[in-house]
Amino acid sequence: MREPDQPEGMLSPYRVLDLTDETGQPCGKLLADLGADVIKIEPPQGDPARRRAPFVDDDPDPEKSLYWLAYNANKRGLALDLDGDAGQAEFRRLVATADIVLESFAPGYLAVIGLGYAELAAINPRVVLVSITPFGQEGPHSGYRASDIVTWAMSGMMSISGESAGPPAQVSDNAQSYMHASGDAAIGALLALEQRRQTGRGQHVDVSMQEAVIRGSFQVAASWDMEGVNLPREYRPTFSQTPWNWRCEDGYVVYIVPAGPGASRRGGFSRWLEEIGEGEAFREIDWEGMDPFTVEKETWDAITDVVAPIFASRTKAELYIAANRHGFALYPHATVDETWDDPQLQARDFWREIEHPELGRSIRYPGPFAKATLTPPAHRRRAPQIGEHNAEVAAELPAPPPDAPVPASDAGDAITRKPLAGLKVLDLSWLMVGPMTTKPLADYGAEVVHIESSVRVDAQRTPGPFKGGVRDVELCGDYCQVRTSQRSITLDLSQPAGLAVAKRLVEWADVVVDNFAAGVTDRMGLGYEALRAINPEIIALSCSGQGRGGPNAGSKGGGGHYVALAGFTELTGRPNDEPGYLSAYTDFIAPRFNVALLLGAVDYRRRTGQGQFFDVSQYETALHWLAPSLLDYEVNGRVATRLGNRQPHAAPHGAYRCRGDRWCAIAVTGEAEWSAFRTAIGDPAWANAARFASHEARKRHEDALDALVEEWTRRREPEDVMQTVQSAGVPAGVVQRGEDLLERDPQLRHRRFWQTLDHPALGRYQAPQHSFRLPEAPCELRRSRLTGEDTREVLQDVLSMSDDEIAEVAGAGVLQ
Repeated sequence: MREPDQPEGMLSPYRVLDLTDETGQPCGKLLADLGADVIKIEPPQGDPARRRAPFVDDDPDPEKSLYWLAYNANKRGLALDLDGDAGQAEFRRLVATADIVLESFAPGYLAVIGLGYAELAAINPRVVLVSITPFGQEGPHSGYRASDIVTWAMSGMMSISGESAGPPAQVSDNAQSYMHASGDAAIGALLALEQRRQTGRGQHVDVSMQEAVIRGSFQVAASWDMEGVNLPREYRPTFSQTPWNWRCEDGYVVYIVPAGPGASRRGGFSRWLEEIGEGEAFREIDWEGMDPFTVEKETWDAITDVVAPIFASRTKAELYIAANRHGFALYPHATVDETWDDPQLQARDFWREIEHPELGRSIRYPGPFAKATLTPPAHRRRAPQIGEHNAEVAAELPAPPPDAPVPASDAGDAITRKPLAGLKVLDLSWLMVGPMTTKPLADYGAEVVHIESSVRVDAQRTPGPFKGGVRDVELCGDYCQVRTSQRSITLDLSQPAGLAVAKRLVEWADVVVDNFAAGVTDRMGLGYEALRAINPEIIALSCSGQGRGGPNAGSKGGGGHYVALAGFTELTGRPNDEPGYLSAYTDFIAPRFNVALLLGAVDYRRRTGQGQFFDVSQYETALHWLAPSLLDYEVNGRVATRLGNRQPHAAPHGAYRCRGDRWCAIAVTGEAEWSAFRTAIGDPAWANAARFASHEARKRHEDALDALVEEWTRRREPEDVMQTVQSAGVPAGVVQRGEDLLERDPQLRHRRFWQTLDHPALGRYQAPQHSFRLPEAPCELRRSRLTGEDTREVLQDVLSMSDDEIAEVAGAGVLQ
């Protein structure tokens, strides 16, 4: 229910019933931020997430969990006993008024208690049920238990995280799998609402947490598919063979010393070196002519020997300020206390103060994940207390039934028409954030036209892996996995004739997406005001590194930098190691928010006729995925740090070496699981020792415990370890490599996660579909395109240009 003084949000007409535990609550939060009326339903004794640390003042009161407060703000709260007749009756009345139901129970549980999708659809045929589980509703692993470390391991992400000398690593906040799944669940829910417009009915959306995380580690599988290589831990794209992490006076910074075509953009670094009197060693190097793939290691070592002492004698802040002033991409590995003090976030008014009368204080939270000209995400209320809105919600029942649908086609066409059929998207983006934003739109029916150029090649075509190891922009596995189902047109936008064609595409489009640095599209003549002058109802989204406005708005960088700036790397790895590597991790966070924004905006425009502009900071979206750690510092003054794979609530908990230098993750929580684990591994005498007799004792002797567990695992294949431990009802999962994901995982095979596509240059390759399954809209991918492959067809079919017009434009030299 919207408060009287609050503006309408994009999703204000919709009601969401949220039954999820901690694994799915960020999904309901995302929908609530966009304006939906989200009612969090929990047992009378409180949701399990209320028992998740950290807590306000370290008091384990169910009303003081910072995880609960972070991911249930903007929701109303209802306490219901779904195992009792009265609770079920009230829930059924609520379902009659709902558009979406979110749940994260074990597969089949709701059906067992009489509240499965068939029963809900009988009450309300329009309702969309979204189920979030570790591995999906069906398949050989569907009954497996999991925690964050297990799905992190099974996704491939863990295989490239952590120091090579130690075990694979998870992010120590112990919740990243939940964030991936929740973001995808929100997208799946909104796609199902789009399809409901056509069919008049809802559907059961099935979300796999494992598959959601694979979207953030796709290069693991791509490397195996393209080159037959399992990526090592500490994997780095081959832009440079110098370190990514550099020690400085008070921590670490990330800086990639570039080489090869385009390396002249590192001129800012050279200017800074000259300014501080250290430039002589770099003057004679031919950076543009240096091939980073073939240059001798001795050359990189010599560069490292010069750079390392320069960085070591300066602080993170000094280096970051110099980088911003001179225009080179260097970023600090930030800790949470530094994040709160970031002048960029303060200048953009990012933080939001929420009153907590029940705590006698106010708390600052991460603010809206986007700025918007009409309907920005909003923080409206704190998280509910147990049963806080029972009377309020009951007074609203029975609510009037939703308006009858007006199908766009006969219901019999539901499976042949995709949810976004008819939506037109102009994609100006490059690298990763842009295509990860437009990919779901294209895969589910939108016509996406991607503008690229052979003059300035999309950098996503250049890092590899390459099919057969042959370096060619048409053979890049990264590009081919993320640019599915789109059309490619080449245009030189630096020339007036090329810009004129782009503006005609703006007139055609419903949505325009870019991920350029702040100010670039304005200088090109394609800023929002220019777009709106051409097409007043246009929806435009710009996702830059740090947003528009603020002292660092124009900073150069990519996901490999923002993952450090946002604090993820400081939370990854063992306590005494360097900050961990997580690939360009934030490139896979922002798109979840972007797609939800765009789907909400499309729905809003349909109701109001109004388009709008979204200014998204990749950095700011990422902070939402670390909200509990940020709140822990805000409330308790605690600076979260790397824990390796250990967690306060579990032991053993980690990745354990198995036969053949492979690994398996195991997570044992509580005495029942410890007893089951002991039995599964043969109840050895050491497991019954007094030093392991309680959770507290196991934590005190965790080094010894881990060593003994690894004595058992290292004699076995990781698949055997997983199956043995899972058969006892204890979470465990293989730390999967690319080979495992593509060729061994029976669950991914059962769910047809990988689709085989035929490409004119690559031949056959494997592309991942999405983690959500919409039974009324199966996802059938189309292959990626060669550079500019569809240029003529787009000019003819989309812009209705004649042969003479096309010849004139081609003659101007802009179709390149």
